Amino acid sequence: MSDKELYNPDEFVLKDIKMVHYEVMSEGTHTWCAFYLKNGNIGHLNIFLKDGKIHTRYEEFDETSGID
Repeated sequence: MSDKELYNPDEFVLKDIKMVHYEVMSEGTHTWCAFYLKNGNIGHLNIFLKDGKIHTRYEEFDETSGID
């Protein structure tokens, strides 16, 4: 995946995870996970409610690119 590309998965698999960071951002409406991968990339998964429907957004960053 290219740097800072966003996509909306309904299913995905991550391999070689070094560490996971999970947070409830807004009780009942938004959770967030960061995945620190062994290849140096960092993935962010947001799961949130919008207009009464569950949505997902995943973005992955190269560790050297920084996160804006």
